[in-house]
Amino acid sequence: MVARGHFVRKADWARFLETGLVPGDLDPDLAASWLRSRDCGVLPDRISAPQVASEILSRTRKETAELRRLARTALLRARAMLKDTGVMMILASPDCVITETEGDRGVIDTGRENRLQIGGDWQETSIGTNAIGTAAASGRPALVHGIQHFCEEIQRWSCAAVPILDPVDGTVRGIVDISGQTDMFQPQSMALAMAVGDEISQALARLIGEEREALYQQFMDRRARWQNTHMILIDRRGAVLHDTRAVWSNQAIRGGAIGARGEEDWAGEMSDRFSGMDSEILRRDGLPIGMVLTAYRGHRRPVETPSGDPFDAFLGTDPAILKLLEHARCVTASNVPVLISGETGTGKELLARAIHDASSRRHGHYVPVNCGALRADSAAGVLFEPPDQTMDQTGPRGGGAVAEAHGGTLCLDEIGEMPEDVQPFLLRVLEDGLTRAGGGAASHRSDFRVIALTHRDLPRDVAENRFRRDLFHRISTIQFRLPPLRDRAEDIPLLAQHFLAEAAAEAGRQAPALTRAAREALMAYPWPGNARELRNDMQALVLFCGRGVIDTGDLPDKIRDPAAPPAPTEPDERTRIIEAMAASDGNMSATARRLGIARSTLYTKIAAYGLARPGN
Repeated sequence: MVARGHFVRKADWARFLETGLVPGDLDPDLAASWLRSRDCGVLPDRISAPQVASEILSRTRKETAELRRLARTALLRARAMLKDTGVMMILASPDCVITETEGDRGVIDTGRENRLQIGGDWQETSIGTNAIGTAAASGRPALVHGIQHFCEEIQRWSCAAVPILDPVDGTVRGIVDISGQTDMFQPQSMALAMAVGDEISQALARLIGEEREALYQQFMDRRARWQNTHMILIDRRGAVLHDTRAVWSNQAIRGGAIGARGEEDWAGEMSDRFSGMDSEILRRDGLPIGMVLTAYRGHRRPVETPSGDPFDAFLGTDPAILKLLEHARCVTASNVPVLISGETGTGKELLARAIHDASSRRHGHYVPVNCGALRADSAAGVLFEPPDQTMDQTGPRGGGAVAEAHGGTLCLDEIGEMPEDVQPFLLRVLEDGLTRAGGGAASHRSDFRVIALTHRDLPRDVAENRFRRDLFHRISTIQFRLPPLRDRAEDIPLLAQHFLAEAAAEAGRQAPALTRAAREALMAYPWPGNARELRNDMQALVLFCGRGVIDTGDLPDKIRDPAAPPAPTEPDERTRIIEAMAASDGNMSATARRLGIARSTLYTKIAAYGLARPGN
């Protein structure tokens, strides 16, 4: 962007036309524009820009209808604000055709002499260096004052233009320009153009965020009915938001925007481009916002799923996840124990609750028990609180977690962290199902399903004698292992946009959109905390990112840094134990509480790491 101190003299312009020598103090963007204007054959004595044909103007206004709508508030404000100021505000299309003008009526009338009016074509190739054309060509703000214009007749104007960039892919969506005659030059013109351009960009970012959230929601509704079927989701700009085969994801289809085409022509063209896949236009408020392409071609019927399916809480189209959910649905009709394993944050409890909510036991209680916090002296209290000694038609009342789970599900959370001296006790509880330890006349049998959760490799713990083999077989008739998020990278943009929408709704804001670069950065990060970590980061972005679009610069340092953060290792845990023992003055109970583990588990880890126990 040129500063006013760089204004050239008439002799500099004349010398350039004669010799091709660019003035040394001319702004680089303007110098490049002068050269482009000369090389494409623009005549410096042109009096006015060309006027496009009426049919071209009609098509251009249709293609820019969304941008003009988003700019309408600023344009109406300019009508009053710029009255009698000697300047006007102009909105132009990406190819520099003027579509709107507002401001000082006298200046608007004067502008018609040079076709600085609706329908005027202000590309550099048409009228040489000018703020609208140069901003479009460079993708940067351009201030062109007086003699800096290439054509002599246009040198009576001073113009400041700002390109409106697409917040997702960075393409030029339009141009905002503030123009007035040279003797009315106002230094604040560029600031005004930039403020209006930013206002329109923010409105555009909010619109894209809203549309993408609607697209993702509609896509997931259809995905639930077309499991294991190749599906592609694209927005109305031709960007592929999701591809279940991960071939086209995050790519832009050249010429794939709906543009001026009819909806049916657009749908047919996309079907042809994607090997004959069937297309369905997705809408928001009656207007097309994208489409989903499905590779069934009428040969299969969709899988009908009941509304409110508990498994819909799992977002994603990764084949491993879809197969796991299909198998999980199969076990809801049975009463067999289920063991769910997976890294922290993969959604183990979410899956456990879905199995419970989809089963015939959904009317009973879902009762979680933190097995890692159980100790031999407290396990009976957690599982068998003193019952109220009465029975009703549904079974025992009172009696702690075991009795509370009667008719429902007992969820044994982090069962791999259970101290070894508590494991035999739990095994007896699961075998007998009694509502108080020791049986007796006051004991009652509770009917519950067992779902156990762990982040550990229990078969390895069994082999290394850290977990009872008989207890393992009692809880693991069916086993599910949830894949880590890094193994289903194609689902990350979908999950991220969902979490952004959730957080934005809670904060009373519009959901921001992710740029392509931001999505790719999220997919490249290994997510050691999995979906839980992703959700937390998206919540923070909504709170701290004030713009309507999230780019790589907005992401946390750990994601922007190409070096992947190391996964937690044993030395880290060893150090934590040493520090916790020091902070607790060697008190093992206090140390275990600091670490959030059972005391017996602490002793096991101390032995495994070869640490000296206090007093030894």
